[in-house]
Formats: sequence, structure tokens, C-alpha cells
Amino acid sequence: MKAKLNILFIVVFLFSAFAKAQLKTGHCYFINAENGLNLREGPSVNHKIVGKFSYGTQVKVIENVPSVGKTFVIGNGKKIHGSWVRVEPTFNSDYYKNTRLYLFDAYLSKHLTTIPPQSLHNFVELYDSAAHDDYKPTKGVSSRREMWETGTHCDVRYEYNPAAKEALKDIIQFEIVNREDYINKKIIGNYEIDTSWQPKKFKLENDYRPVEWEQYYLPLNGGKDSVLIKDNLGEWASKTEYYGQIDELDSYLISGFAEDAEVILVNRTTGKRSMLSSGFPTISPKGEYLIAEYYNGFDYTTYFTVGEFDEEAILQGAFITFSSWITAGEFFWIAENEFIMGVLPMDNVTLYGEELKDSKVIYLKGTIQF
Repeated sequence: MKAKLNILFIVVFLFSAFAKAQLKTGHCYFINAENGLNLREGPSVNHKIVGKFSYGTQVKVIENVPSVGKTFVIGNGKKIHGSWVRVEPTFNSDYYKNTRLYLFDAYLSKHLTTIPPQSLHNFVELYDSAAHDDYKPTKGVSSRREMWETGTHCDVRYEYNPAAKEALKDIIQFEIVNREDYINKKIIGNYEIDTSWQPKKFKLENDYRPVEWEQYYLPLNGGKDSVLIKDNLGEWASKTEYYGQIDELDSYLISGFAEDAEVILVNRTTGKRSMLSSGFPTISPKGEYLIAEYYNGFDYTTYFTVGEFDEEAILQGAFITFSSWITAGEFFWIAENEFIMGVLPMDNVTLYGEELKDSKVIYLKGTIQF
């Protein structure tokens, strides 16, 4: 009897080890099969193939087929354990309108570890100037907006969207590259930020917020005068950080309003303040262009500014909210209009960006098209 119980235990253990937890119906998942995944009209490999979705396509799970623990063997002999699910596309498609679609759930996941090349240009909004509050966004390119309008409510990231790339053709284009092929082409220009001097900060008395607010002085006119910089204690309180100096602009860089990630120029002679960018800025080697970006944890997008730059800190260009990636790792210029930038898949970000999933940074080469 004891031997039979041991055998039963082993069988139960093996079944539990190989069984895959059912996916949640009504939830959205990404296809993580590198070469894409076939759609079938029924829940088995014997059913007709009715289409194929590429890596990164998002689908909504409608029904779990009760076949947990079945094994599917792919071409290289590797055994994949899972079951079949009925799904719906998260985009409008008359082609699949009256067809029941099934996928093998072992190739569906909540996160991706790489960004599909066809999705590098995916974005939510595009404005025709960095002064985006005064302009209306370009329409017809945002898959995410379409999903919410049609009631699908999936947070779209990666599906193929040719309209997005076309909309950016005269602004900026991206391609995935090997960082090592470009590191020796890195250009150090005249607009590097000097952080060798740091101001001495001292406490700003305040008894109604549980934060130690600070203030500091910046020397002006060669030390003949100074300007006081202090944290904002008002309704929209924010910390004011000091970033450094740019000699070419004769200015300090400090943070402004935290929620919009404003970066402010403070003239080292006059103390005049002017907004430089939303997001931390990088100026091209000769000063022709400025790029700035920051991750917005409220709507899970990367706010990206690219524009022509002059010493009056006036930008003419584009403000883009990308939905497919966040910046991560280094950024460097390889030409006046070309740069290398590290990025991660957007869905690697959890609430407020507090945690990143295990994912390898990939590098994009950006080419400014102005």
C-alpha cells in the first residue's frame, strides 16, 4: 500500500509541476513567441490555421479550454506545457469579426523581454511643437486611444502600426542596433553638463509637510551676486534639484515643476530663469538639436521631446508620447542628428515605475529628420 501511495504522490507531483495556471479571462496578454503564433479555428493543432499574430501582439483571453497540463512539442524537440484559450484581437479587424480564434497559452505572457522592431515607433500622441499645450495632436495613429474608444480596454503597446512610423518620417526614425558598433563613434560636444561644483543646501523651515524642504544659493556675475533657489511649498509642492552648469549657455540647470519634469535655465550673469525642456535634456554636439525625455507614471508613457535648439532656449519640433518603450541606460551622440539610446519594453514598468522586470536593455539609433 505504501508503494502505491508513493507512486500516486509522484504522479500528482509531476502533473502539478507540468500544469500551467489558467490565464484570467477578460485580461490581456502579449504573444511572446519569437516567430509569431498561429491562430486556429479550434483548440488543437489539428484545427485549421486562420491567421498569425507577430511577437508582441496583444490579445484578450475570452475562455480557457479545459485541457490543463497538455504538452505541445515544437520543432526543436523542446516540450512546452500549457493549454488552449479562445482569444479576441485588441484591434478592430473585420477579417476576424465572425471567427472563433484559439491560441496555445504557453506563448502568452503579461510582459515581454524585448521590443518588437515593428513597434519602435508606437506612440499615443504626437504634437507638432514642443510647446504642446497650444497644439492639437495628430489623429489616426494611436492604437491605444482606439482600444479605449472601442471598449476593449487593453493597454496597447506593441502591435504593428504603420501609421505611427509614417507620421514620424519627417521627425525622427529608430532602428535597433548593437551598442558596441557605435561606442567608438561617441561625440563629446560643447554642451556637456558640468557637475564639478555643487551648491550647499540648507533646511527650509516648514511644519505642515513631512518632508525636509531645502534651499540653496547660486552665484551670479562671477560671485558678485547670487540668486536663491528653494523648494516649492505651495499646493503643488515639489523639490527643486540642482543638475549642473552648461558653459556654452552661461547657465545653471535646475528642476522646475516636478510633475512635468521641467528643467529650468538660470542665467549665471543675470539670474533670469527660462524653461529649457520637459524631461532631462541632451543637446547635440554643435547645439543644433535638443532631446528630452521622462517617464510619466500616471499614464505609462515616455514623454519625448525632439526639436531644433537655439541659445534662447526656443524649441521648434515635436512632442511625442511613446507607448512601446522607456529609456534606460546610456545616451550618446554619434553625429549632429544621430544618437544611441538604451531602452526597455514599456510593460516592464509596474505601478509608478517602482520595479523593473528582468529584461535586457536594447539600443536604438535615432535619426533626426528635420
